[in-house]
Amino acid sequence: MTRMRFQTTIQRNKETIYALLTDLRGYQSWLPPSDLYSGVREISDHPAKVGTTYVDGGTASVMHGRVTELEPNRRVAFMQTMRHKVSGLPGGLDVQIRYTLETGGEFSTRVTREVRLRTHGILLLFQLVLLGAIRKENERIMQRMKWYLEAR
Repeated sequence: MTRMRFQTTIQRNKETIYALLTDLRGYQSWLPPSDLYSGVREISDHPAKVGTTYVDGGTASVMHGRVTELEPNRRVAFMQTMRHKVSGLPGGLDVQIRYTLETGGEFSTRVTREVRLRTHGILLLFQLVLLGAIRKENERIMQRMKWYLEAR
């Protein structure tokens, strides 16, 4: 299992950031499309709750996700899976994402995004390329969240 960790400080309170992360329908307002992400759709519940399911699609992949943890103004976690065949051979990717929100100052919040990845089958052969793309996408997500919230 591969682990990645990303952290930034955003000049907004925890409540604002928690609301942004749990509003799955609102992701399109702050997170523009990329190769790995084109939007969240087929959301089973609004507002999100533990067990809410969704599809997180991109031009290169489609992930089926589920909200696994919600601790108001403190923690949000998701589990996403992708099953894929390359030349008829099965492969897959499991991604666990956990955001932790901590007060960073009077009007700021330290946001930590922890990602745990596991590749299966044929995708093991592409793991290094996948990890690079996933690292870049996570950095982009954190930058866009910070920019969007601080610009408001």
